[in-house]
Parts: sequence; structure tokens; C-alpha cells
Amino acid sequence: MILEWSRESSVFDNKSYVELAQQPTELLPEVAAHVLWDVGRPNRSCDQQNVVTDRLPILMYHRIAPNGASSTARYRVTPELFEEQLRYLRDTGYYSVSLEGWRKAMEKKSPLPGRAVIITFDDGYLDFLTYAWPLLKRYGFLATVFLVAEHVGGTNSWDSIYVEEVPLLGWEDIRQLRDEGVEFESHSASHPYLTALSPEKIVSEGARSRAILVRELGVTIKAFAYPYGDVDHVVQHLIGACGYIFGLSCRCDLSGYHDPFLALPRLEVFGFDNLQAFIAKLSVCETQV
Repeated sequence: MILEWSRESSVFDNKSYVELAQQPTELLPEVAAHVLWDVGRPNRSCDQQNVVTDRLPILMYHRIAPNGASSTARYRVTPELFEEQLRYLRDTGYYSVSLEGWRKAMEKKSPLPGRAVIITFDDGYLDFLTYAWPLLKRYGFLATVFLVAEHVGGTNSWDSIYVEEVPLLGWEDIRQLRDEGVEFESHSASHPYLTALSPEKIVSEGARSRAILVRELGVTIKAFAYPYGDVDHVVQHLIGACGYIFGLSCRCDLSGYHDPFLALPRLEVFGFDNLQAFIAKLSVCETQV
């Protein structure tokens, strides 16, 4: 459990009040490690060198934007909330790791040092360039963006039910971001429900997307995020047959050593998640070595 305390309000997150002494006794290190001073700034004096990650949080976002239709508010995190989340991650010692880095740890069943995290974005919205990436750079984090290959430079027409068409990144934007360190992977060719397709069409979605991304970006494409999180064992097998090593699902959990590479879970961050909800989603059971 992590306790949050504000010096101004003297309120813990469980709403209990405490009497403050003029010169409070210094907290024990094992207690101070779990306190967020001034609502979100942890005590950095605590030794975190012995913390390791054997269950990895893979965060899943869609949009970072200040406004939009109420019908899509669930999938839209404001820049202010996103910055608060990134500040918490930075101040508690999290750092970005790649899918490949996590694969090696999984194969060896060897934990990553410190507090590792992967930050992912589905669909490839233009507001990633406008709002998300500047904040990620400011706080020292990388990101993996999953692109709908045949819609690059267009809009999210697959979400027409929400009556809000949102512009997507174009190839020029994507190449600029690639050169700055953003990793791009596949979110299919056209964003269908894959389990509703024939095996031939599933393979077509995976292969077409991968071919387009390789051609346009000149990088190896290893990961596939299943649209809508719609996946079963047949889809996993066929996507793997297309040459993908990783499959990212919407199953809500931390990733552990025994997860299939083609069925990695993620923690989706919603627009209504406040900082306390975000912290709860991480739910990292830290291992000490």
C-alpha cells in the first residue's frame, strides 16, 4: 500500500487525520518508502537500489488531449492528468524498458533492476505528437505507438459509432518521432475485430500491416496490438505466423515470466482515472534482492 500525505491538509488517502508535531520524528526507511510527500513526490532519500521488477506494468493509452466528445472521454486522458502520472512514475524511480528487454528477462526468468515500465499508445493519434511526446520527453520516458497501417494520415474511421473523427499521425510525423526514439509497431491494417475474420483475412491484416510499416519506416516490426483486445488462440497463432514476436492484449494485469509472448497483458489508463486510481493500477509487488 502507498500512503499519500499533504503537508497542507494533513490528510492520508484513507481520509484519516493525524496530529502533526512541531518536529516530527523521522520515519523509518521501510515506512518512508511508501509515503508520497506533498501529494505525489516520494521521499527520494530511500534506497531503491535493491528493488527489482519481476512483474512488469505495460501501460495502455489511446489519446492525450485536452478536450473532445463526451462519448470518447473514457479513452482520452488530459495533458494535466498525464503529466501528473508521468511525474509520479519519475519521482518513484520508474524507467522505460523495451519489449525486447522484457523478453530477455522473461526467457531468463531474471528480474529487471529497479522499477521498469512500458508505456504504449494504440491507434497513432496526431495528438500524441502535440501533447504526449513533449511530456514523455520532459519526464524521461519512451513510448511504443501501435499504428493502423492503412489509416496513417487519415482518421479513426473505425470508431464512427462515437461520432468523432480524430486525425491520425502522418508518415512525416511518424518518421520524425521514430528518429527521436519513439518505437512504432502494428495495430493491424484496418482495425477489425480479428476473431470475426477467416484465417486468411487475419493473416492478411497482420502481413499487410507489417509490410507497410517495414516499407515506410525501414525498421523491423516485432509487435502487434490486437484491435479492441479481440484475440483468441487462433488469432495469436496466425499473428505469430506473420512474423510477430509480441502480441499485446487488453487483459488487465501485470506481465509475468510465464505470459506467452503473443498474449502480454496491459493496464489501460482511462480518462476518469485520478492519480490514486493510476497508482492502484500499477499494483507493483516489489521484490527486494
